[in-house]
Amino acid sequence: MKVIDYFKRMFNKNKNQQLLNAPKTRYQELVESIDDIELSNMFISGITPDLIDTIKQYKGNQYEYPLQTKISTDNTIELTQKFFESIDKDISRKVNDIINGNNPNIILKIENYNSKGAYVSNPNQMPIIVYIPLKQDLRQLYEMIHELTHTLDIDNGDTTTRKVLGEVAPQCMERMLDNYLLTMTDNELNKYDFNKTVLEKDIQDRRLSTFASRFHNTQNLNNRKGNRELDSRYMLAQIYSSHFNNLDKSKKKGKLISFIESVKNDEFDEANNCFGLLMNRNLRLHRELYVRNTISEADNIRTHQNINTIQKQRDNDLTRDDIS
Repeated sequence: MKVIDYFKRMFNKNKNQQLLNAPKTRYQELVESIDDIELSNMFISGITPDLIDTIKQYKGNQYEYPLQTKISTDNTIELTQKFFESIDKDISRKVNDIINGNNPNIILKIENYNSKGAYVSNPNQMPIIVYIPLKQDLRQLYEMIHELTHTLDIDNGDTTTRKVLGEVAPQCMERMLDNYLLTMTDNELNKYDFNKTVLEKDIQDRRLSTFASRFHNTQNLNNRKGNRELDSRYMLAQIYSSHFNNLDKSKKKGKLISFIESVKNDEFDEANNCFGLLMNRNLRLHRELYVRNTISEADNIRTHQNINTIQKQRDNDLTRDDIS
């Protein structure tokens, strides 16, 4: 053995030993407290063959799956502002400051799509860039809502809780946008030149393509590939947002606002409490239920051609219950 190879082996051995003896970071403690690896295994094990077939239909960059509803830049900005106004006055004010260029620490950059995806830059480095590529369809509205929501929990930088749960609020806000769009009046639909049937199908596709993308992250996490921090937080976003969808409608806004504050203040347990989630690794039955519900939600969307059909089925079920 060459002398240089010997010293390399000894160096690597010492380095590995140091890593083994190193104290756990708070990030490690948090993800291990909820055992994200076990959650990914539950997710993979519970997926149905039919849902796998559906996921395969969303090829390429699943999260950027094209939508049919067209929308202009001006209408995207206007609907973004109207949507956040419907959520909370303080949040609306913060978002409007960013859109109108009145926040020097957060710069909104909107430009024509050039293969670069939407993002928010490192919150620990000022100024923070919110980048939105224009695709001239409903994706850019979803991306505006998603990325601007990221700016609501960064006052204290990229906290450890945010590293774990940072994708939850943006995905929950997207689901709030679903409901906002579905309850638009005929006059509003006409104003923005939205076709109701096409819009409903687009919302369905957005939810399924998002699920497909998050499932891909879950596969990476379960197979110990890719970026654990990234894959874990996207998987958790899918599980948490599915649970959020089933909360009392009248309390959703308040719970989401409280969740955002908890993430911003690095309060991991409080963030979970906001949604009433029991995520501790020792509470296996609760965790399994959350994962099953996540998969069932996507499966329910898959089995119906549009959201109106889903609502009709629910109404029929309620009617049958009343008769019985």
